[in-house]
Amino acid sequence: MGASFEELLIALADTLWKGSREADLELQIIDGVAARLQADRWDLFEALDGLFEEIAAEGDERLSRST
Repeated sequence: MGASFEELLIALADTLWKGSREADLELQIIDGVAARLQADRWDLFEALDGLFEEIAAEGDERLSRST
């Protein structure tokens, strides 16, 4: 699709905010961060996966407040 890293970040933020998870999108972000930091993908995966889960877990509550 040719989306920039910034566009992918926005898509991920929107997806997580709504309480959903999209594995392919998350891995694209993790790979992008790993490349920029010259870090190991799986080290970042471990840290970010938990963070993504925390954010998504509160999605239903956020959505119920915004309607």
